[in-house]
Amino acid sequence: MVGAVIFDMDGVIVDTEETYLQWLTKYLEEQGYPVPREKLCEIIGASVKRSQAFLDKMCSGNGEKLWNGYIEACDTYPFSYRELVISGIPELLQYLKRENVPVALASSSTMADIREMLKVAGLEEYFQVVTSGEMYKESKPNPEIYLHTAQLLGQDPTDCIVIEDSDFGIRAGKAAGAFVIAREEKRFGFSQQEADIIARDINQIRKIIEEMRRGER
Repeated sequence: MVGAVIFDMDGVIVDTEETYLQWLTKYLEEQGYPVPREKLCEIIGASVKRSQAFLDKMCSGNGEKLWNGYIEACDTYPFSYRELVISGIPELLQYLKRENVPVALASSSTMADIREMLKVAGLEEYFQVVTSGEMYKESKPNPEIYLHTAQLLGQDPTDCIVIEDSDFGIRAGKAAGAFVIAREEKRFGFSQQEADIIARDINQIRKIIEEMRRGER
């Protein structure tokens, strides 16, 4: 049964993670704290609190200051969510809407960033529920965000499909009891092995959902 589909945002709906990684690398270097790319990849998909704690460890206890400075600096960098929408996402969302499948977005990003993305990308109409990691004491890999999102949709988590890319998100979806499809991502050292299925792209994810709805999986 497919009771609902819950999407992560960064790396699933919009291809932002490489951009954010480049920005953070540049900002930290400018502040005198060069951190290797492979280390920064460890916080992709993590909550603000986890990211600040990571920077605390890597940057002499200045995590919160550096993270807040980085967030402010992001406003000065050129960026368009519309240009970064991942191929196949609009068509998948349109299909789910036609089929009356409930859809939600559950992201570790701030609610302000989520709302901005949905507005700029023209995707607001497709999501019945939107949740942010900042709403919870702990975000991904803690499953609370997915458990609560399923509840808001009126669905049992075990009847939900979660679409993720990062290991933090995959772990959260699985811990919630959902069926997790990972959009394949090879740039950041993700394992993705905890996912139920790793799909090469959004078009394959749609085929998997269609098969599940027909009872073929």
